Amino acid sequence: MTNATMSAPFVESDFRVGRVLGRTATILSQHFVIFFLVAVVAATPTVLLVQRNLEAMAASGTPTPDTLIMIGVGFVLAGVLGLISQAVMLHAAFQAMRNRPVSLGESLRVGLARVLSILGLAIVMGVLLVLGFIALVIPMFILLTMWWVATPACVVERTGPWSSLKRSAALTKGHRWKVFGLMVLLSIINIVVSQILEVALVLVGSDILSILVRLFWVGLIGAYNAIAVVMAYHDLRVAKEGIDIEQIASVFD
Repeated sequence: MTNATMSAPFVESDFRVGRVLGRTATILSQHFVIFFLVAVVAATPTVLLVQRNLEAMAASGTPTPDTLIMIGVGFVLAGVLGLISQAVMLHAAFQAMRNRPVSLGESLRVGLARVLSILGLAIVMGVLLVLGFIALVIPMFILLTMWWVATPACVVERTGPWSSLKRSAALTKGHRWKVFGLMVLLSIINIVVSQILEVALVLVGSDILSILVRLFWVGLIGAYNAIAVVMAYHDLRVAKEGIDIEQIASVFD
């Protein structure tokens, strides 16, 4: 894939779900090891601490203090690593889109530099989404759609939490049904495959295999979703503003 392909001029109506999905798969396949490793590291606390201890608690019927502590530690680690991984994969995806070398060290440096801003964004977004859920659920899905590209906006444009949310809302305006459809499609794929794997793992009955398979799938879908968000952000900016990939990603130079 060439730079000319990635940065070809669009018009506003040219934001297409199929384009996002196809180019996401291309970027992931070209740099699978880096994206997969970053996603697996971020997912490890969820699989090893949260999910395993929740299963143990469900089996025993009585939560123990140790189990609750491990679940809490798992959530905290998963949250921190998840924030870092988003920024790391975002930088790596932009480098791949520019046909530049993808360096894990460089992407990690960029991710760590913006982790506090992303944390602030996550807190603000989380609070507002909870309020949206309380308000009969539907507002939560509207907000999720509006804010789907808030993290790339925060990292690339170096905006604060509230400005990132407003920026995402502006970029998704006019394309929100497509963005919502993309979110739903990715969620359905994740749910269906996860359920199939869970049934298969119960039949196999191997704890080690169960952990490995879960880590593989969570890493794979996590990497794909992260790149898809970056690709959607890129395509929305190109469609609305008529700029190219080099102009968008020049902040990393």
